[in-house]
Amino acid sequence: MKGEIPMSARFRLFVVVACLSLAPALVRAQGHLLHGTGPINSSMGGAGTALLEDSVAALTFNPALIAGVKGNQLSFTTEFFKDSIQIDTAVALPWDPKGVAGTATGRATGTSEVVIYPAFGWMSRHPEKKLAIGFGLIGIGGFRTDYPQDNASILFAQPPAGFGRIFTDYRLTKIPVAMAYQVTPKLALGASFNVYYAEFAVAPLPYEFYDQNAQGQRFYPSAGNMNGRFALGGQFGFVYQLTSKATIGASLTTAQDFSTYEWNSTYADPASPDFGKTRTLSYSLGGPMIISFGTGMKLGSKTDIAVDGMFTKFTGVDGLGSSGGIVNGVVQPFGWRDVWTFKAGVQHRATEKLTVRVGYNYSQTPLRSEVILTGTGAPVTYQNHFCGGLGLKMFPFLTAEASFYYVPREHVTGPFPVAQGVNIGTLDTSNQVSSALIGLNFTF
Repeated sequence: MKGEIPMSARFRLFVVVACLSLAPALVRAQGHLLHGTGPINSSMGGAGTALLEDSVAALTFNPALIAGVKGNQLSFTTEFFKDSIQIDTAVALPWDPKGVAGTATGRATGTSEVVIYPAFGWMSRHPEKKLAIGFGLIGIGGFRTDYPQDNASILFAQPPAGFGRIFTDYRLTKIPVAMAYQVTPKLALGASFNVYYAEFAVAPLPYEFYDQNAQGQRFYPSAGNMNGRFALGGQFGFVYQLTSKATIGASLTTAQDFSTYEWNSTYADPASPDFGKTRTLSYSLGGPMIISFGTGMKLGSKTDIAVDGMFTKFTGVDGLGSSGGIVNGVVQPFGWRDVWTFKAGVQHRATEKLTVRVGYNYSQTPLRSEVILTGTGAPVTYQNHFCGGLGLKMFPFLTAEASFYYVPREHVTGPFPVAQGVNIGTLDTSNQVSSALIGLNFTF
């Protein structure tokens, strides 16, 4: 960028930069949630609402499926993923000191690291009983980003010219206690009581907490320590055997109402007499209602197919379902829309010991281009997951699983506002993901 930006323009840009302080690297589609859970389900594109795959998948998407287990089944899985966020800006410069308007372009890239998500699941049913039970401890989603300070950037320059370093971290764990009952030979009903635990940190926090000096410059405080909150919810589902070769199933997951996050922080304006004094910050971030439905089909004795649909309702959810954009001078982070998802997967038992799987997942992005600046707080721009994996039976009671998926880079472009209804350019947010999963499944 050429020339010095006037103080008034810096303030407007600083308000805009505040929108990006919630710029987390979301790890999956469907907003902040995994597209699938565990190497089997993930390699099938996340499909499995009506097809029993393993305990972690059943406890994530449809508790009625655990009625299909015979004896005990234990799953231990771990996912390793890495994303790559880019934020490209094109900003008009009517304040060029030479009197010639131009365009400043720039690219910000967050520090990317491998992130690990573990999961554990257990389901059990006596072969002669109709009641099945299950329990899990499952990492189902989250986000993380770390943008370094960059004085050459209009977004990440040292305050007050910019916003400086931006860091976020969010982790979501589901702890289901489930029961299922085989009502008839064809119909199984299931329900789970879910405890959710989420941890959230953001530094700095933009929103309605800020220090403003006489020149109109804003300084946003930090909520940088990981803060944990619990929520309770339920999940209800069924599985019905249409024919000897086909099943259908569906489940409903209730929304999650986490208590308000609160952080110990300090006043951020270094010129203020209150600088460094203690203050408390707060922010609400909830979880969506989810409806999942699908079918499972057997093609002969060796091949299974799963096809699912899913609706994720973000509108009305605290934080995630906000209006987005800048409203009355206050940043409204996220601003997500509702999302529809399509999932499909095939598994084939190539030999007595080897099973091969492929899958595909298409999910609408929750980002809205008209409020992409605050939507950049969750850059889940990707829509296509290409998945594959295999399972190798090591012993009669133990199968080793491995899978991968790749999410190609996709872009969402929208206006770059400096105030409500006033735009100075465009913002292009893009992301891509590569991930690998491993796991062990025990049956006894």
